[in-house]
Amino acid sequence: MALSKAGLGTVTRVGAATTGTVYTVGSAKTTYIRSIIVHCIDTINPSTVKIHIVPNSGGSAGTASSMNQLAQISVQPADTYFFELAYPITLPNSNDTVQIYNGNSTEGINILILGDKEA
Repeated sequence: MALSKAGLGTVTRVGAATTGTVYTVGSAKTTYIRSIIVHCIDTINPSTVKIHIVPNSGGSAGTASSMNQLAQISVQPADTYFFELAYPITLPNSNDTVQIYNGNSTEGINILILGDKEA
């Protein structure tokens, strides 16, 4: 198993009071999520953030729900939270996703997924 060592993308914005897909496994390239960085851009209000690891649904992207929610964190105004994992989360199938809910009703949050995928 060779890893691409190319990263998993750039910063993704999740809008206010929405759930956004911040990473999708493509072309059956098993992905290993090492950490998720969350930045609250609101300088006044905190953001409640829910992290979902969503398996595909019949080959298409699935839906975030309480059944696939991994964590709920509160990120203070203008602060950054590092969701570090002791062991990587493995996403083995095409259209498996990482979806993030942003509970802040006025501002978005920025997300960066760190890890690697098979070459």
